[in-house]
Amino acid sequence: MSDKEKKPAEDTSNGKTGENAEVEIFHRINRLKVKAGGDAKSGPGFLDPNAVDRAQQRIDEKAATYPVEVKDVLKNLTDSWNRLKGDTDNRNASELEQLYNYANHVKDLAATFYYPLMQHFGLSLREFSEKLDLSKPAHHTIVQAHIDAMWAVYFGGIKDHGDNNAKELKEIVSKAIEKHGKTD
Repeated sequence: MSDKEKKPAEDTSNGKTGENAEVEIFHRINRLKVKAGGDAKSGPGFLDPNAVDRAQQRIDEKAATYPVEVKDVLKNLTDSWNRLKGDTDNRNASELEQLYNYANHVKDLAATFYYPLMQHFGLSLREFSEKLDLSKPAHHTIVQAHIDAMWAVYFGGIKDHGDNNAKELKEIVSKAIEKHGKTD
């Protein structure tokens, strides 16, 4: 159902409000917002605070599993990279796609559980894997630098960017990209 509201219409010829002309405005129910937990009678973008609290509680419960999950993904990423290293002809497209997907998965896990440094390296490797040319040894160096940095972050328990070790790891990978990252 909708609520009707009548308002005077403007006369476009002289910019004044017409006395007899009225415009009907229909306020429709936003069914998508209602399905997503919003209240149809509240302001735009409103979500039930209880629903938000429940979602945050689920994320907090899963946070304890982050180290196990990210370790598994890092193992798969490393295995995928080890299979790719010998392919200097860029023939193994499915393995390249797996490398991309594992890097993206690391980024997503880290973002969900707020591990910004791991997220940084996952994103960086994912982006680099889009232009990875296995025939270039320099590209091997860049991928390996990312993987080594992610393992160092994992084993070092480094969560954020502010730590001196974090800054050093970011600098090492940045230098590898600057020195060896040309794609032409």
